[in-house]
Amino acid sequence: MKKFLALLLAAVMVFAVSAAALAEGETFLWDNFDDRDPNAKPDLAPNGVQIWWDNWANLRAKNEDGAIKIDYRPKEYDPEDFETEDEYFASADWLGNWGEAVNMWALEGISTCKYLNIRIKGAEGGEEKKLIMDWHPEDSKFYAARFSDLVLADGSHPVITTDWQDLVIDLEASGFPGMTNAFHIRAFAKCVIWLDEISFSEAVAPIDASSQETILAALTAEETGKPTDLPIKDFLAELE
Repeated sequence: MKKFLALLLAAVMVFAVSAAALAEGETFLWDNFDDRDPNAKPDLAPNGVQIWWDNWANLRAKNEDGAIKIDYRPKEYDPEDFETEDEYFASADWLGNWGEAVNMWALEGISTCKYLNIRIKGAEGGEEKKLIMDWHPEDSKFYAARFSDLVLADGSHPVITTDWQDLVIDLEASGFPGMTNAFHIRAFAKCVIWLDEISFSEAVAPIDASSQETILAALTAEETGKPTDLPIKDFLAELE
């Protein structure tokens, strides 16, 4: 009996140490855009797993010194394309759209994480007011927020400047789950940004990636909707 208890205690201690190490040190790279040609999707992301698709719609993009320059050019309302303005705002087709689908589930030890890290700068500053971050993991759950409404690790909100910044976004506080395999940064007004690296850090809990059902079960954040569920018309009015 004593031997059994000793073995049980040892197992518990190993689990506790492993969990602590996971929470404190694990980082999962999404993309660092090194040597990336925006006009030619690579088969593999820099983290070694497959990039299923990438979106470059209503924008111009190029690689500059290992970072991606994105010149967003959302389409203006045209009655030949949309019968009404309501139909226009209900569609995401007019938005400037950068996005990637990366098979994060194939990474060893993939887990939900507390933080999303984005290295970013803007051409003029203030671009956070013109951007939306949205995810649709497994094309089954939908999350979206205006970039300026995201919450950073210190409780403040992002303010993009003309200098490089490493934004540490608190995912739970921002209304997002701890991991995704589909990631977008869209723009509803013209602007230019640079992205250098995106990663997830401070692992919280392992994800069972054996099926779609187990993956979705790990993403417990309540859905907030698609980009077009946001009051984009009001956001634009604020910019005037």
